[in-house]
Amino acid sequence: MKWDILLEDGSFEIDNKLHIKSSDMIDLAQGKYRSTRLESFTYPKSAHCLVNPGCIVNQNNQTLIHLENIDDTNILLHTTNAVNTYYYHMVNDEKHRSKSFWRDLTEHYGAYRLYTGLPYTSSDSASSHNTDHQSCVDELIRSLVPLSNFVNKFIQDNYNSMYLKLKNLSLGPFAPRSFGIFPMIAINYNIVSNYHWDLSDASNCLCCLIPLGNFQGGDLYFPQLHVRVPLQPGQVVAFDSHNLLHGNLPLISGIRHSIVYFVHQNFFHKEDNYSNMEIENVKLIKFLHDNKNLNKRILLSEPVDFQTIDYTINVPKNKEVV
Repeated sequence: MKWDILLEDGSFEIDNKLHIKSSDMIDLAQGKYRSTRLESFTYPKSAHCLVNPGCIVNQNNQTLIHLENIDDTNILLHTTNAVNTYYYHMVNDEKHRSKSFWRDLTEHYGAYRLYTGLPYTSSDSASSHNTDHQSCVDELIRSLVPLSNFVNKFIQDNYNSMYLKLKNLSLGPFAPRSFGIFPMIAINYNIVSNYHWDLSDASNCLCCLIPLGNFQGGDLYFPQLHVRVPLQPGQVVAFDSHNLLHGNLPLISGIRHSIVYFVHQNFFHKEDNYSNMEIENVKLIKFLHDNKNLNKRILLSEPVDFQTIDYTINVPKNKEVV
């Protein structure tokens, strides 16, 4: 399935001529339909529904959305158990609960590269708010190794140039490499996302999202492409998070966690010495930098003010989130 052209009226069209107007896309991003139950959510029902493994590309054959199955049920069960254990521990133990968890129900693990020349460990990874919590974080990250290995293999098999580029990315001496080629992951604990662009993500890479839990609803939706992905546990979706507006449809019932593997654009600095990659073939180096058609992607639209607001959920203390 190919995304085709940006129309003069601001619409986005794909191969069967079904398109979504820019004004409707903004209505979705504002949350106009977020209180509507999925059964009466007629607007996205008319969208392209990506259920089976497949790939949506643009006219230049660049990947926009790629859905695959996770065939190893042991990986899924092991990861779900680890994330659930951590989630309920954080909900019930105020001393171990980070500010980011209670404010956003999201934590980031791995390495940042913001405002400094070298990458550094995130505060959630370092458990900077409570040193006693470090063992909980370490156990969670260890439990994610099988899933991280699967995601790395998925990228290697389908996007080898991206895999090589990230594999040879130096994180320096102060940052962990806990997730293979990806410097950072985010875990969203029982929360669905408002519509947004991840403009801090690298524009020449894809992010990988894996849902966990037992739930109904919460479909991933791309208004610009009018594509709905009813993502379920046992699936992974890679997509262009920097350029594609994305968010979730309402969650009907259950608990839905998600893990996102991504890389910030800050990791690619022009002044970096890429000779450290130890690749002698000049053409191959250029191929890695071009990232096999993932570079120089056209930004489909710019966010407006309301789309940069921090959306938070206030949850009463000492109560389970369901």
